[in-house]
Amino acid sequence: MAAVLWGMALGAVARDGAPAEAVQCQQASADTAATADADASGWRIDCLRQQYQGKPGQWPRPWIDDGVPWQELAPVPPAQPPATAAEQARLILGTALFHDPGLSGKGAVSCATCHQAVRSFTDGLPLAVGEDRLMGKRRSQPLFAAPFAPLLFWDGRAASLEEQARGPIENPLEMNSSLEKARAYIASVPQYQQWAEAAFGSDGMADDEWLSAIASFVRVLRPASTAADAAIAGDTQALDDAQLLGLHLFRTKARCMNCHHGALLTDNRFHNIGLSFFGRRNQDLGRFEHTRDPADLGTFRTPSLRGVAQAGPWMHNGIFPNLSGIVRMYNAGMGNMERGNTTDDPLTPVKSPHIQELNLTDEEIKALVAWLEVL
Repeated sequence: MAAVLWGMALGAVARDGAPAEAVQCQQASADTAATADADASGWRIDCLRQQYQGKPGQWPRPWIDDGVPWQELAPVPPAQPPATAAEQARLILGTALFHDPGLSGKGAVSCATCHQAVRSFTDGLPLAVGEDRLMGKRRSQPLFAAPFAPLLFWDGRAASLEEQARGPIENPLEMNSSLEKARAYIASVPQYQQWAEAAFGSDGMADDEWLSAIASFVRVLRPASTAADAAIAGDTQALDDAQLLGLHLFRTKARCMNCHHGALLTDNRFHNIGLSFFGRRNQDLGRFEHTRDPADLGTFRTPSLRGVAQAGPWMHNGIFPNLSGIVRMYNAGMGNMERGNTTDDPLTPVKSPHIQELNLTDEEIKALVAWLEVL
């Protein structure tokens, strides 16, 4: 029987409560199936359960690349309830406007058309489809991280939720309207005027007021509580064996926490993971198309992984129909989907150094997906 490299498990959590270095809980040999004290993945689940006790600050340290300003996993901050009657009226107004197709040019689509609660506030489509069935080149982003993000949209072109709310209304491929037309429609709805009076002291709303109402709705969006939240709160027994192993891999071998960390499982930064399709028909150079800064070539905002299992298909262009496919592509270092002369063309996107081959086994891939499914 192959030796088990898992000794000193009792020392995995430092006595002072600080995170300790991970202790190896994996079989030393590939011949793991015949080993009674390891499961089919070759991991000692009892060893992992010993290490993953308490809250994340007491767990083994994640594998983080040098220089990454990461944050430990944490509970999602609760939404703050309206403190005044005016704030309550503004939230009610914003909720109604978010779901009202009257803000679009022909009354056909609303914000909620592309951001549906049951799909983690995405739309389930590979690419966003707006009025007149016109299709954009990126998919609708989930909104759980939006209340906390300094820059919004895949390319970071909006610096506030109010600016984000305005963008789709004026976009001809989305709601295909204008602020003037939307304002006139809002003014024609008596109920909106009543809420406006309560929220702003006047039934004649300026554009920044009704846009702020929509933003107030987005600010209270939070993901549903899951077994992952229970584990982060200190109850790792809420995770089954596969989910627990997936959590460990997420923090270590799979390298996920270099970009997906903190309460919302995003760094809110921009990275090139190798999917810009540079030099190909579906080329999308991401943030560079907004900033024209060569450092932004092929970079896209890191999406939150909260509710990720309901947010497919995935990536900015919706090319992955299942989570297993995504993990397998990361496992391969995302392959090479760029074309172009990296020697002669100064605009060739450079893949992030965080993207590396991972050497995950099939069982480890299944476990990582099991963890993603409860986020």
